[in-house]
Amino acid sequence: MKQFLLTGLLCLALLASSGAQTISKVNFDAIKKAIASPKSKLYYPTLLKRYHANDTRLTLDEYKHLYYGWTFQTGYNPYRPNDKSDDLNEMLLYERFMDIVTTGNKILAVDPFNLDVLYLMHMAYGEMNKKVESQKYLTKFEGLMAAIKASGNGRSPQTAVVINAPRDEYMFLTVVNLRQKGRAVLLENKYEQVNLQTPNKLNLTEVYFNIEKAIAKKR
Repeated sequence: MKQFLLTGLLCLALLASSGAQTISKVNFDAIKKAIASPKSKLYYPTLLKRYHANDTRLTLDEYKHLYYGWTFQTGYNPYRPNDKSDDLNEMLLYERFMDIVTTGNKILAVDPFNLDVLYLMHMAYGEMNKKVESQKYLTKFEGLMAAIKASGNGRSPQTAVVINAPRDEYMFLTVVNLRQKGRAVLLENKYEQVNLQTPNKLNLTEVYFNIEKAIAKKR
C-alpha cells in the first residue's frame, strides 16, 4: 500500500512578515486591478492559459496572481463538495493510478488550484514512471505553495497565512512539517487558529490562517 507522503518537498520555515497590506502581505485590490487589464502581463485569462499549458516560466508573482486572483473568478467555490477528491485517496490505496489521473483531470478542469489533487496527480504519474507528467504537477503544486508561504508568517491574525479555501490549511501544515492538534477555531469570522502538536521545529503552538475570502463567498 502506497502512503500519501510528501517526500522530496522542501520544508521551509514560515516566512517573516514585513508589514501588512490588504490582508497580511496580499494586496487584493492591486491583484484585482492587474488581472483585469488586457494590457497587463498579469491579465488573468492569459495567466490561466499558461498555467493549464504547464508553463514552467511562471514566476512567484504570477503564481500569486493566479492563486489569489482566482477569488475574483466565477469558478471560485471554496466550499466545493470534496466527494471526488475523497475518491482519489481510495484509488491511491488500491494503486489505481490511471483512475486518479482520469478523475483528477475532471476535478482540475473546474477547480484548478486544488492542492490535494495536484499532488495526487504528481504521485500517480510518478508511480506509473511518467516522470515528465509527474514533474508538471509538482511544479504547479510548489509554485502555488510558494505563493501561499509568502502571504504571511502565520504567527498572529494580523500576519496570517492567506488561503483561498480552508482545505488548503492541511496541505500547508504538512509541507512545513507541522501537525494540527484538535479542531481549528474561527476568530472574528475571518481567521482560523490552528493549534499545533508540540514540540515542533518551528517552536510554534498555533498558526493563524486568513480565510475571509472564502467566508465572504459563502454568504
